[in-house]
Amino acid sequence: MKLIIVRHGETFENLNKISQGHLNSQLTPKGIEQAKKVSQILKDEKIVIAFSSDLDRALNTCNEILKFHTDTKLVKTSILREQAKGIFEGKTREERNKILANDNTPFHEWHPEGGERLIDVWDKVIPFLEKIKKDHSNETALLVSHGGPISCILAYLHDKNIENFRDYLPENTAISIVNIKDKKIEFHTLNCAQHL
Repeated sequence: MKLIIVRHGETFENLNKISQGHLNSQLTPKGIEQAKKVSQILKDEKIVIAFSSDLDRALNTCNEILKFHTDTKLVKTSILREQAKGIFEGKTREERNKILANDNTPFHEWHPEGGERLIDVWDKVIPFLEKIKKDHSNETALLVSHGGPISCILAYLHDKNIENFRDYLPENTAISIVNIKDKKIEFHTLNCAQHL
């Protein structure tokens, strides 16, 4: 299969360095433009099925891409949502980092009150990815999500552990294209943002 992975466009919260998590934040005018640019890059791909987080920032990015793929089936799912940040949603990353500075828990194990750990995200998205690989082994699939889930998926596809997730954090609308055949995984593009 060919798997195309895209992070959503810029949001107002991205712009202001605010933790979003499950907040249903919206794309900025720049974010909408980013989505249009990524749609141009992917317009000639033969996308059979698209999987998107059900949060607006990902869904609107996905819908922009699918303007060139009107027959493509769209599957919206909460499995591809960003890590729930609990009490830190809507707060600045600086506020969150002040708390984290006094906590020796590895980030992927850190459990924000009312939220979830990054390892919980991993435990959802990896089985989901494996099902996509099985169900669409000879097709091109699009996956539109967020920094946390995408970094988990990319680390996994590189045969790395969750501790390596930071090596794979994407910019807004960064594209990764990977060919998967049996156990052979070949990256054509990794977190490419040249279109921006």
